[in-house]
Amino acid sequence: MAEKKDRQLNYELLRILAMLMIVCLHYLSKGGFLGVPAREQISVSGYAAWLIEAFCLVAVNVYVLISGYFGGVSETKDVLKRPLKIWKQVIFYSVTIGAIAIITGMYRHDMHQTFIGVFTGLQRLDMYQIFTYLFPTVTEHYWFATSYIILCFFMPFLDKGADALDQKSFLKLLGGFLLLFSVAKTVIPMQLAWDKYGYDAFWFVTLYLTGAYIRRFGIAFLGSRARALWLYAGSVLLIFASFLVIRKIFFATGSLSAFISYAYTYNHLLCYLGAVGLFMAFDGRFDKSPVRLERIRKPLLLVSGATFGVYLIHEHVNIRYLWVEWFRCADWVGAPLPRFLGHMVFTVLTVYGVCTLIELLRQKVGALFIRKR
Repeated sequence: MAEKKDRQLNYELLRILAMLMIVCLHYLSKGGFLGVPAREQISVSGYAAWLIEAFCLVAVNVYVLISGYFGGVSETKDVLKRPLKIWKQVIFYSVTIGAIAIITGMYRHDMHQTFIGVFTGLQRLDMYQIFTYLFPTVTEHYWFATSYIILCFFMPFLDKGADALDQKSFLKLLGGFLLLFSVAKTVIPMQLAWDKYGYDAFWFVTLYLTGAYIRRFGIAFLGSRARALWLYAGSVLLIFASFLVIRKIFFATGSLSAFISYAYTYNHLLCYLGAVGLFMAFDGRFDKSPVRLERIRKPLLLVSGATFGVYLIHEHVNIRYLWVEWFRCADWVGAPLPRFLGHMVFTVLTVYGVCTLIELLRQKVGALFIRKR
């Protein structure tokens, strides 16, 4: 899903970092390290997990900001080109991994991931599971892919609109989107009917427009990398602080249990600001020695071009809870902080590395088939 035009190495590096952070988010949540803060005491490693969660939470927003910054297709007649390309990659992994899961009998998590054989697996297979494999977009097998593909249909129109607006008009448009889909849910202490926590295409449109605005006008008060990093760090620390404060209020009063981790949502204003800060920190204008990245251009582009594949592999419905069992994550919940951090780094890097190799192999084999045609 990497943009081919004007690929800037600083943002390709950010793309890799963002996907590493996404894998880390899944490690923490699916590995059970976050626990249930309203029900139990939290260990030192548990608090560390929530802090790391806050720092990594901006990754999804950053990924969409990159797309908005570089823009989509330039012509409305090519409106199907980009979503179709992404859909092909999504359907490949959805069906291929699903078929392997059926053959091995591991297509359902409640089967404890044991190799029970193809016949037993086929007997237990239901139609919903088949539909999940064959129609991953409409069934939201991958929620990110679903929202992103919807966004892709609007990209050429968003690009043309963004290029036609002056700065003042653009700010009004972007402010309206932020008011509806971020500010309102941040300041109003109740569940809003349209609030999907940032999992919806409307929020992706907001992020895409933000990236387009930065491309055209920049952000004056983030005129240095230090300021951008301060915005990022300050925002995520406030997310973590809100968790600590509201949790303390809950244990003191018994209220606000639903809001303990309320700031840990993609469309919360703090998460949005943190994503903008991290994105701006990778602005190429701040690079005093860009030649350093040029030395590793080829491997950097190779790895960054595989990031979406990393997501599709480790988040497949049959894999997303399986790999945390392979790495015995449950055994490390509540472990001493150094051991927890060591296991986290090892697991995240291993999952990312293996998935990258698989995606690069898919790209290589696909290129060979295209050449033969």
